[in-house]
Amino acid sequence: MGEEIRLAILGCGEITRIGHLPAAATHPGVRVLWLIDADVNRARRLAEQFHLDCQIAPDYKPLLHQVDALINALPNSLHAPVNLEALNASAHVLCEKPLSTTTADARACCERAEEKGALLAVGMNRRFVASHTLLPIVLHEGSLGELLGYDWSYGGVFDWRSASGFYFSRTLAGGGALIDFGVHLLDSLIDWFGPVAHVDYHDDDWGSGIEANAILELQHSGQNGPVKGQVRVSRTYPLRNRLLIRGTKAQAEIPADDPDTVVIRRQVGQWELSETFRLPNFPGTTTFYKQLDNFVESIRGNQKLESNGWQALRVIELIEHCYANRRRIPEPWSEGALASDGAVR
Repeated sequence: MGEEIRLAILGCGEITRIGHLPAAATHPGVRVLWLIDADVNRARRLAEQFHLDCQIAPDYKPLLHQVDALINALPNSLHAPVNLEALNASAHVLCEKPLSTTTADARACCERAEEKGALLAVGMNRRFVASHTLLPIVLHEGSLGELLGYDWSYGGVFDWRSASGFYFSRTLAGGGALIDFGVHLLDSLIDWFGPVAHVDYHDDDWGSGIEANAILELQHSGQNGPVKGQVRVSRTYPLRNRLLIRGTKAQAEIPADDPDTVVIRRQVGQWELSETFRLPNFPGTTTFYKQLDNFVESIRGNQKLESNGWQALRVIELIEHCYANRRRIPEPWSEGALASDGAVR
């Protein structure tokens, strides 16, 4: 197995509690040396919950030269500056998504990692569901026929138990639903279908910079040729929560409640047939554990990062373009309430 990776986790909010720390506490190749949080009592409670003998501190700077790697689970606005400091110390970084809130900062992180010879992984844990690997196999096999397009909707009432509440600040979060969990969808779509050649973007931002709903019309240019699709994300109401890909021969679906499968449906005469694809012997560990394991084994030189900074940069570029060219989702019930002079009737 090699020597243990000495790890610090920065930020002890909900994503650390339910994802990063359970993975790190059970991984045989990792030793958690530090938990860092402005609220040291919150960090101490987590250490006790997971029976960790580690140091607790409110500041990460003194420990950068004492660890091999760190997980950056701080609010979005702190991702890039902290990444840069850690990379300067030649520490390997696993940064929660998004890599940064701007393209310029994301690029700076990627370039700094290359200069220092350090790894920069990005927490796109949804790459570690089986369907992320299965879908390219289905597409390559050609069982769908010519691709006609896709629809991916993901949303529900926002109920995340945020410790800091940064999600509701444009300055701290960088945006709303799109940069929060829309990054996962866009990351997968670009990986499957290639770069986005065109995008038409609408959201319901009324000026706060925090959209609760967003709609994207996309066209990709990749090895499958031009592929068009629609993405919808919501923080206010449940959507269908599935990816549907339409082809001339069949349709493929990845349901949110079983993301380790790809379901193929085709019409044969009067019958609709379906078959469900799974990867045999797919590990039953969580996506956060698989993500951490990929990070650890990449540090050791045994694997390559599944999601690196340069890949994450493509998503940030797309999101930044969307925000810069946003149009409002039509809301006639609201707009109709305003008279031409701006007075509410």
